[in-house]
Amino acid sequence: MTGKLRNRHPTKEHARALRSSAGFTIVEIMMVLAIMSIAFGTIYKSFEHLNRSSTTENVKAGVQQRVRIAVDFMVQDIRLAGLNPLGTPGIGIQAISPESIHFTMDANFDGDDDDTFEDITYAFNSVNGRLMQTNHLGEEVLIDNVTSLNFTYLDSDDHTTSDLNEIRSVTVSLTMQRPAGRDEEVSRTYTTRVRCRNL
Repeated sequence: MTGKLRNRHPTKEHARALRSSAGFTIVEIMMVLAIMSIAFGTIYKSFEHLNRSSTTENVKAGVQQRVRIAVDFMVQDIRLAGLNPLGTPGIGIQAISPESIHFTMDANFDGDDDDTFEDITYAFNSVNGRLMQTNHLGEEVLIDNVTSLNFTYLDSDDHTTSDLNEIRSVTVSLTMQRPAGRDEEVSRTYTTRVRCRNL
């Protein structure tokens, strides 16, 4: 009888085994939560950095594309400056400055430059950061967020000139800047040289 009673009372080893299989202690749970918090914090920061980097790269690509398109518009028109198949006097570059160019052409071969699409001006409005184009549609914004536009006028010997009759090519340099996330700005400059075929 006494032997049966002894078996009902657990030994110290048996009690320890029962306690260890009962579950986690609060200290163990707190340690696991702390480790998980650190892991999730690291994952979140990595995701945020990747997201910011992706946004910046997208803005860079967009700015580069817009600058290139704007310069290509100007290049196509400047290349035709002075187009004058019938020899009408007064057609060509009309006025220049480092931030603007005004020129005419006889694009429809009618012997005059009275048509509005044959009289074109590109100018930088530094007050609102816009590249303006004036043609048969009137004055319109070609591109905004422009920080600088610079025209350099060259003669046949590639020397800088301000004489309208000596201009044979024009170097165009356009810079655009846009915000790209937290306190970050993306700036791109595109420069090209245009040979004026009709001057």
